[in-house]
Amino acid sequence: EAMFKKATTVSFKGETRLRGKEAKRLREAVAARLGGEDIASALLPSKADVVLRKVGGGSSAQFVFVESECVLVQPDSRADVMEAELIPTLQSLWRVGTASAMLPVVLIQRPVAKFVFRGADVMAPGVHSVLPARGAERPPAVGALVAVVAVGNPSACAVGRLKVPAASLCVPGRKGEAVEVLHYFGDCLWEACGSPRPAGFVGDQVMATEAAAEGAASSGDEEEGDEDAAQGGTADAAAVTADAASGSFRPPPRATGSSQAAAAKEEGAPAGESEAGGEEVVSPEAMSKCLEECFFQAAKTRLKDKDLPLIGNILYAQHMRPCRRAGTNLDVKASSFKKLVVFLTHCEGQGWIALKKNSPEPVVTQIFRDHPDMRDWEPWPKSVTAEASEASGEGGGGGAAGSRAGGGPVASIEVEPVWRVAKLKPLIQALGPEDAKAAEPEDGCWSRAECIAALKCYADRKELWQKQNRKRIEADAAADRAASERGSGDQAAFSLERIADQFLGGLPVCHRVAIPQGGAAGGIRRTVRQGKPPVVQVRTGDRRGHSVTLIYGLEAYGVDMEAFAACLQKALATAVAVEEATAQSQFGIMVQGFWNDACASWLEKIGVPADSVQNQAKKGQQQKKVKQASNIVKH
Repeated sequence: EAMFKKATTVSFKGETRLRGKEAKRLREAVAARLGGEDIASALLPSKADVVLRKVGGGSSAQFVFVESECVLVQPDSRADVMEAELIPTLQSLWRVGTASAMLPVVLIQRPVAKFVFRGADVMAPGVHSVLPARGAERPPAVGALVAVVAVGNPSACAVGRLKVPAASLCVPGRKGEAVEVLHYFGDCLWEACGSPRPAGFVGDQVMATEAAAEGAASSGDEEEGDEDAAQGGTADAAAVTADAASGSFRPPPRATGSSQAAAAKEEGAPAGESEAGGEEVVSPEAMSKCLEECFFQAAKTRLKDKDLPLIGNILYAQHMRPCRRAGTNLDVKASSFKKLVVFLTHCEGQGWIALKKNSPEPVVTQIFRDHPDMRDWEPWPKSVTAEASEASGEGGGGGAAGSRAGGGPVASIEVEPVWRVAKLKPLIQALGPEDAKAAEPEDGCWSRAECIAALKCYADRKELWQKQNRKRIEADAAADRAASERGSGDQAAFSLERIADQFLGGLPVCHRVAIPQGGAAGGIRRTVRQGKPPVVQVRTGDRRGHSVTLIYGLEAYGVDMEAFAACLQKALATAVAVEEATAQSQFGIMVQGFWNDACASWLEKIGVPADSVQNQAKKGQQQKKVKQASNIVKH
């Protein structure tokens, strides 16, 4: 079974920096068993910091990190390093250029790779051939560590253990398990290392690369017809064989600044932000614009009129900064305003807010939500904010699983109410064929904002805006008929929000859930379900005489419970586990101690609607409130 399928297997607890002699012994062990001195020098440079990290839960495994990159796994940390088994990670195999420089290679057909990326073992029918390690004369023995490589791409996609003799895999019609996969592309260790992708790894597919084609050409194999795996496999196997037999070690070239920028642009990373998580220097003008955007975001998504009046420092620290996009910084001192009072005065001058007169510190007394700048602002999703990132474990800690740049599981969902487009036929028909086709969503549902956008498009095309009041539209026959089917349509003019509510008011409510997916495929999975969002209950109780907090109903959103439990454990710094359903208890997440308030707050931060979180702590088992010193006087 794969070693790193669960997030808890890479929840690192502490680290130990190796001294010079210990690092030298480890380098000697790598040289003796994994390819020689050149491999050991590439993985463990003499002046690099070598760190050992361990995980809890009774596991004896330890992980070798070099410059924040995991290169080796020692399953038994109690054994002497010269005798213990050392498993190279995928990153170390990619670093040395060719997997056969360190381990024997099991070539598989490319369509088989997607099953390996899900944690499946390699079966004999999917094996193309078996190649010995560089410099080895005999094929690998049963039980030996092997690198699993897809035909046509030299980058390893898994590390496993050979289960049958290599010669038997070449027999036609062979069935059964061939390689037991231990570490694979897409598992939790890969995510904890930053989810890197070598060339040709697209989603859960492996594509042929030019490097493999050049290797095949240099070996003298001119075969064509890569359309069929069986035909193209000969040329691809020759490429890997040429690398294994050449006896030369070729480390991969370092990525240049331009190639890193292009890769960042492809993956949608912010300009100027490096893969290691560094931030570009932001100009004062750009920071000033960022301040305005974060103010609009806070005003539309967090601040309510009942929160006013509000001290300016609280507005900035507790509302604007948490609303910034994840991975960015917000600093009023780095802007052209330099001081918060100057920025808030600027906002008052723009007509966005009103400040308390003759106050020693800025106090916001009113937010003018009808201002055109405020109305036109489209807030970004809550799931991409810094607050959601910190709640999901992305923004904290310097550990290997602390950030997305440093990997680790992610806990984040986005829930919004939607309505079926099929039940909005009057509005769709009124849009016209071209606009209706463009406005129809992939999942067949509209949110309220999308419905308002469709109405605005229709009003612009038909020129229905009132000449003296651009906030209201005059209904024509089509819009009036559509509105009358949903509500009262006898008004001469109405706002976009009013007619949208008339359209949607009589329809059954659905909800759309968007959840980021881990593993090799990645992306975001969106589902639409009937009714209101499911209720998540936070309770308190006891298990075997210990106080615990229980979270029930989170699985109804379709989330990875193990990953969410790992993120909650990081957020609360306490023991968290997934509790399986039994005759006495139901399926959910169990937290050690009474943390009902903290759990309810965490659920709201990661995206669960506040109305769907029920804090049902038992009397006498609530979370204790933090006591404030009696000598502090509030003004």
